[in-house]
Amino acid sequence: MKKVSIFISAISLALFLATGTVSAQEKNAGEKYFLGKWNVMVFGLPDGDTKMVVNIEKKEDKLTGTLADPSKTDPPLELSDIVVADSTLNASFSAQGMDITLLLKIKDDKNITGNMLNMFEIKGSKEN
Repeated sequence: MKKVSIFISAISLALFLATGTVSAQEKNAGEKYFLGKWNVMVFGLPDGDTKMVVNIEKKEDKLTGTLADPSKTDPPLELSDIVVADSTLNASFSAQGMDITLLLKIKDDKNITGNMLNMFEIKGSKEN
């Protein structure tokens, strides 16, 4: 009877450990994952596929950020309404008189996917 009890305990522990593992998305979910510089490519814009840099910081317990086209001398655009929920960052910015939405999702430890205006695909990776 003691052997059966030990066997059941061992199986229970193994099942607990197996279900206790978390995916990269779950482990990295939250604000901390998105902090830093991200090199992204926005596909299908009217001017063509465009490389951009998204920079997310936390200042005075609030997320702030910018979006810049490194090939241009224009100042970076300020991101507003930055909200992180689980593995997704939502933000917006104004450009050419339009309010534009930005959505970034965790793909893995150093890569993101997403979209701009729910139309233009984004793929990116974290800058070292």
